[in-house]
Amino acid sequence: MFKPLTLLTLTTVFCLGAVAASRDEAGANTGDSAEGFWVATAPSGVHVKWGVLDNGDTWGLYDREGTILGAFHGSTRSSQGVLHGTGQAFDIPSRTVGATSFTGTYVPRQAISITTSHGVGFSGRYVAGYDQPARLSELAGRFDGEGLSSLSPVHSMDLRVDASGAVALSSDHGCTASGTATPRPGGKNVFNMALQFAGSGCALGHGTTVSGIAHFSTASGELFVLAMNAARTDGWLYLGAWVGE
Repeated sequence: MFKPLTLLTLTTVFCLGAVAASRDEAGANTGDSAEGFWVATAPSGVHVKWGVLDNGDTWGLYDREGTILGAFHGSTRSSQGVLHGTGQAFDIPSRTVGATSFTGTYVPRQAISITTSHGVGFSGRYVAGYDQPARLSELAGRFDGEGLSSLSPVHSMDLRVDASGAVALSSDHGCTASGTATPRPGGKNVFNMALQFAGSGCALGHGTTVSGIAHFSTASGELFVLAMNAARTDGWLYLGAWVGE
């Protein structure tokens, strides 16, 4: 059994330390894009999870000891080891949402280095588990975690996924949600997820629908969900741990 992760709002801004990644590292490159799931840990203890999908859709999550500090959604273009992109940055401590851009370099399926227009930078490694197909049989079960939007308090939420991909969330704050998780057609370890919220205590409001991605690590038991509302003005984040069938 895995210990549930805890989300707590912080009152200080964060800074990611960079760990240099060389484009001359040994190993054969496969393909020519920054597609993949990337992770980094800064000396400050901030963890970065950064996913670039096959269509360039990009999702990012920053946390420290299970505390979500920020998130990102946008798009990335990459070619010949160079990348650039734009999107929306969600800063949880300040509860603000704003446009940002980023540039960087990458070694396909090895290393990535990114600097945002706000001066935040990180260098990370490729997660080989991204190349494994997403399987509903592995995602099925119950997760104990917490969810929030960029402008709302943290709520403890129980998330359940059945073998067909049906998703149900419940909480003690007058909010539930239902939806679906579907393996993406590209054969990688990422699920498309869609949810609709119901109840007066929901962060994004009763009846709001969101769509985004989910990633589950069988090694750590960690699940995170990043999803945006239809207007792309706010998002919903969930970070939890698998606790059983």
